[in-house]
Amino acid sequence: MTQAPPATPVPFARAMRIIHGCLVASMALAGGVFALLVQGQGRSFGVPRNVGIVLAGVAVSLLVVASTMLRRKVPERRFDQSQDDYWASPDTRGTSVLLWAVADGAGLAGLVGYLLTGGAVPAAAAVLSILALIAFRPASLEREGGA
Repeated sequence: MTQAPPATPVPFARAMRIIHGCLVASMALAGGVFALLVQGQGRSFGVPRNVGIVLAGVAVSLLVVASTMLRRKVPERRFDQSQDDYWASPDTRGTSVLLWAVADGAGLAGLVGYLLTGGAVPAAAAVLSILALIAFRPASLEREGGA
């Protein structure tokens, strides 16, 4: 019986791009499903609109934290550093994943507010969160670091 050759690990830069892409795709998919649920049924779950406003406020607050505090903590890529070397650092990976998780959480808060109330304000907060997550893509972090 022959053994399969050992699996080669995925380069760090590619792995981080895959993780980020999955986060963006899942947020967009959740947004599409929630829009179909709210628009398809023509009603929300009957939750008061102020709940949607509060969840939109939570989403925007999380985006402010991600944009100001967490983005600054992402290490800068040195000019002599390759993409894989940059992403091989646990500091880079950890702070980037935390940044993406907070932006993703902001999007989920907005989407849940939209699903519960059908309001435009939480929907706008969710769209803003998805756009921020796209703006925090790996290529952008590699170019700019925490700047």
